[in-house]
Amino acid sequence: MKQSHIFYYLIITLFLGLEGVKAQERRLFLPVDSLFALAERNSVQLAASRQKISINEKRTEIEKQEAWLPEIGAGLSAGYISNANIWDKHFNYESTMKMPHISTSFTMEGDITVYSGGRIKNGIEKSELVDEIAILDYQNDKERIQLLLLGKYLQLFTLYNQKTIYNQNIELAEHRLSNIQQLIKQGMLTHNEHIRSSLQITELKLKLTEIDNDINITNHDLGVVIGLAENTVINVDTTLYEKAFEDSGIAFEQQDLPEVEAAGIRVKMAEKDLKIAKAARLPQLSLYAENGLARPYLYSVPPMDVYMNLFQTGAKLKYNISGLYHSKKNIEKAYLEIEYAQKQQGWAEQQAEMDRHAALVKMQEAQVKYNSEQESFQLAQDNYRVVEQKYLNKFVAITDMLDASTSLLSSQLNLSNSRVNIIYRWYNLMKATGNWGQTKINYSRVKYESNVKKRTANKAKV
Repeated sequence: MKQSHIFYYLIITLFLGLEGVKAQERRLFLPVDSLFALAERNSVQLAASRQKISINEKRTEIEKQEAWLPEIGAGLSAGYISNANIWDKHFNYESTMKMPHISTSFTMEGDITVYSGGRIKNGIEKSELVDEIAILDYQNDKERIQLLLLGKYLQLFTLYNQKTIYNQNIELAEHRLSNIQQLIKQGMLTHNEHIRSSLQITELKLKLTEIDNDINITNHDLGVVIGLAENTVINVDTTLYEKAFEDSGIAFEQQDLPEVEAAGIRVKMAEKDLKIAKAARLPQLSLYAENGLARPYLYSVPPMDVYMNLFQTGAKLKYNISGLYHSKKNIEKAYLEIEYAQKQQGWAEQQAEMDRHAALVKMQEAQVKYNSEQESFQLAQDNYRVVEQKYLNKFVAITDMLDASTSLLSSQLNLSNSRVNIIYRWYNLMKATGNWGQTKINYSRVKYESNVKKRTANKAKV
């Protein structure tokens, strides 16, 4: 009796533990727009990209400060001065001159460059161009990461669809097995057909287990990247099927892509480098001011133990003669970098055009494939119904019945996958045409309303 009590206690404890784990799960409905927002807010890679923008902006601020604000310095010194020993030109000692022994000095000086041949101005403008590239790199990273996460999201969407389809087919197979059992009792079918149908149900349930595991893995990976709490179960937006993803209008309006814009800015940066290299051949003009207070005054004989204040200001003109021959190679290098940047810009534009064309073709292909899969699904349904009637009337074998069931399952999966593929190809087309910021989903059912009604009717028939 005591052992039985322990056994029941363990069972109840295990049951309550499982209920506690289940209670910890939190379901979250996550539409695509919210997925993108969470990715932008919580992605570690995008956080690093934003940090890069801040670093570049701070670097530009520092460069402007160093360029336009004067350099100001101050100095204070104190020391000891010994007496001065005097020798003649043959180093024969003559006398010793007493000196003030305490020396102090305080100086302040300022210097500002007013002309540098454009070196400072072009350097600042180049730094601002670097800021623009950092912003474009962030935009490119954001679009790329959001598209990758969309692929994971649609993968989860596909797995949920597959789970539904497999559950429907398991239910259908179990119903067929029940009919087979009735026919076996009536002596119309053999036990071998019961075994084959049972094996099919076992295979379907095993596949369903694999799908559940894939859902778990995909859900976890997606939640980690977008910063969801552990044990959060993502509910995807199942209404995506009923939303119109058109390939007309905005899809044909090619906008500037971040990578193409960045390539154009790099050309401007190379042009700034050329101006900076040429500036080395020009003089540099600066203004200065200096004020000093020193003791003792050493420019008299004997020296006087007094404070002397001296202020001076003026202009300095500096010309680096060596720049005439040193800058030649730098200028040649700058011209080569401009040519290289222009070719890179041309390649970026070509790549963008190829990506746009490929994305458009793939979008159209996805739509054609979806229409084809709809027809295949309709044919598979008709074939299944015909074969089922023949099987129940003993005109075909169980293998034909199982083949028809497998074909129906395959066509259902293909139809689901082709519809999800349209969604992905639409987003990919928006990215390839530079319209990623306008990927707000159109909830109208103009294009696929009739198809949705057909699919609903087909499910009811099955």
